[in-house]
Amino acid sequence: MARGTAVNTRSRALVSAVMLFTLLAVSVLWWQAERSRDQLREQLMQQAGQRSLHLADAMAGQVGILMSMLDLKLMDLRRDWLRDPAGFDPAVRNVLEILPAGFVSHASVVDADGYVVYNSLGQEAGTYVGDRAHFQAQRAGGDRIHIGKPVASRLTGRWIFIVGRPIMRDGQFAGVIQLMVSSDAVAQKLATLQLSDQDVVSLIHADGTFMARSRANSEAMGVQLTSSRPYVQAPDLPHGIYHVKGQLDDVARTYGWRRITPHPLVVAVGLADASVMLPLSPALKRGRAVTATLAALLFMCGGLISVLLMRVARNQAVAEANEAVRVRLFESSHVPIVVMDARTGRIIDCNQAACRIYGYEQRSDVLGRSPEVFSAPKQYDGTPFDEKARFFVAQAVKKGSVKFDWLHQRPDGTQWDGEVNLMCFESEGWKLLQFTVQDITESRRAERALRDSETRLKEAQRLAHVGSWEHNPTTGVILWSDEIYRIFEVDPATFTVTMESFYSIVHPHDRDWMHEAYQRSELTRQPFDLVFRLLMPDGRVKHVRETGQREFQGERLVRSFGTVQDITQMHQAEEALMRLNEELEQRVAERTREMTVLNRDLEAFAYSVSHDLRTPLRSIDGYASLLDAEFGDQIRGEGRSYLERIQRSARRMGNLITDMLSMAHLSRADLQCERVDLSELARSIMAEIAGGETGRSVEWHIEDGLIVQADAGLMRVVLQNLLGNAWKYTSQTTQARISFTRQRHADGRQEFCVRDNGAGFDMTYAEQLFQPFKRLHAHHEFEGTGVGLATVHRVIERHGGKVRGEGKVREGAVFCFTLPG
Repeated sequence: MARGTAVNTRSRALVSAVMLFTLLAVSVLWWQAERSRDQLREQLMQQAGQRSLHLADAMAGQVGILMSMLDLKLMDLRRDWLRDPAGFDPAVRNVLEILPAGFVSHASVVDADGYVVYNSLGQEAGTYVGDRAHFQAQRAGGDRIHIGKPVASRLTGRWIFIVGRPIMRDGQFAGVIQLMVSSDAVAQKLATLQLSDQDVVSLIHADGTFMARSRANSEAMGVQLTSSRPYVQAPDLPHGIYHVKGQLDDVARTYGWRRITPHPLVVAVGLADASVMLPLSPALKRGRAVTATLAALLFMCGGLISVLLMRVARNQAVAEANEAVRVRLFESSHVPIVVMDARTGRIIDCNQAACRIYGYEQRSDVLGRSPEVFSAPKQYDGTPFDEKARFFVAQAVKKGSVKFDWLHQRPDGTQWDGEVNLMCFESEGWKLLQFTVQDITESRRAERALRDSETRLKEAQRLAHVGSWEHNPTTGVILWSDEIYRIFEVDPATFTVTMESFYSIVHPHDRDWMHEAYQRSELTRQPFDLVFRLLMPDGRVKHVRETGQREFQGERLVRSFGTVQDITQMHQAEEALMRLNEELEQRVAERTREMTVLNRDLEAFAYSVSHDLRTPLRSIDGYASLLDAEFGDQIRGEGRSYLERIQRSARRMGNLITDMLSMAHLSRADLQCERVDLSELARSIMAEIAGGETGRSVEWHIEDGLIVQADAGLMRVVLQNLLGNAWKYTSQTTQARISFTRQRHADGRQEFCVRDNGAGFDMTYAEQLFQPFKRLHAHHEFEGTGVGLATVHRVIERHGGKVRGEGKVREGAVFCFTLPG
């Protein structure tokens, strides 16, 4: 017995040491590898998420400006249509010329009954569109801009989406005026933000429908994204970042998105995972086209105001002799007009439009008052109202007229921006001042939004370490953005950008092949994508990535443009990752050799236990049985008790050795995962258990359809132990119940649970449940070796799952385990 106890102690210690060392080695390796990789990956993905969000903010600003500009044009066209339908076509042509080429394919007007009454393509009128969703939405949606979903145009065959506003006459719906926006043109606008050949920029309807896509735009048309996208799930959320595989191309990307208020549009910028290690943010084309368009719009508005003022001035002279003409041209004008006495500075006349724009109901509330009541106390530059007013009046008296922006204020305190055209003239020796006002609040907001968008774009370039460049081969001028100067570590005030000065910073070993690459790109008219080194004055080497494109007019190169990105940190991260992989491979090889030695030692130990320990146990049990058979009738009382204790102890020791060897075998056996029906497996084990003890009455409940991917043999061992324990610990319960069911959790996990109403256990000792040879019940209460739950724990862990137990004394216990997949 002493020798058996010593061997048992050593075996426990060795098994525990092997288990602990194995778990420690695997844990350390896993922890080191996963921690390092996750840190690198998480850092890069976070940077990618922030880059995509910054870029989405910038593009959302640009698209929002375009939508606002379209809305302004729609309102102008609606005014022209209501005023003079016969002369409407030139106004449409003028608007289409002002807008970016190809952005709007054509315009149309639909009457209240749903029939097309005007089409800028010259197509015959009369087509019925009253059953179309976009027409019905505008008829029921009130006086606001409506942006429809993409449709294939029957006239051009191209994908468009309709931007329109209802025509209201006397507060009643009178039809719809619409601009057909080309989805391809919007996609080209989005493509200016391209970062790499797998990144994508999308304009998406609030319900998830693609409006335009920088890549494969035609394939995206008609496609609606799943409702799992955050901007579809949470309509009030303004922006965010998420990661998902593309629904069209199955490319995993990190998306930053921004909602364009108040329009039902979302801009999403997706950076592909494959390019995160070497990200390249494409240079966004500057908003020259938008700026030029806005400038043209303002110029046109100014010209229109000038024409209207000239017309009003001429008609005022006629109005002195003909009041009816004056009322028609002055009072009915939509342009606010005010006449002021130059000597007293008091208002002597104004039209109803002026009363409305200044926030008064009647002309009598305005006449006789100073313009001070319409003006903010301090103007844009902080100058007091009266000082600024005297300056502009003096300019108008000197030059005849002057145009300027003025900060107005209504009686309720609301401030608004106005463009004032002030003229000085004489009437019968009376010097008068006349000014017209146009509310330019929205235009100024658009300008501020454009400036903010450009600022965000520069900030995004700075954060992404991406700069843009442009080269004019005719003049030889090369323009760099601020970020390129920072990347090249030169001062814009002292550094002159030329090809020679550029090559002076490039590493000498990279200059020749770069020059050849530039020439090859120009000859083949293909874009280029180069990664090269910079040699800094202090000897440091930086790695950058440059992309570029060429524009030709016929055979002549007219422009080159592209981006430069600092990828030094990415390059260093790649090198660190390569070194880490090499170190990990070496450590894995070392640990593998150590594990091989440990497995051989464990097999030798198992062989020793199997052959060296069983022999003395069989001798003890055999001699005790022989003693009982030959001299049993002579042994009485305490001797009989000793003999029975020897036999029980020998059998228990044999069971311990068997369970220990079985547990060691399960730890080394290869997993053969397949489809396993746990319900059928549990029923077969139930039949085996119940068949061995027919005198008991137990209520069984086994749930159907419990299917997993696992090793069938090992799962039988798990259920034999759990169901066997439930059978054993309910042996003293009158109405025993045993169940095997599944629990589903909100996070998608599913647990398989064996539950009984037997003896239970004290949760104070729950941490000992799955430790080998630890028992929470005495041998005289319930037989056992303390290895069953340890075996279950080891098998479940080998499958990558978890096992737990809960119980209460004399109220039963439940043991639950999870499996991956």
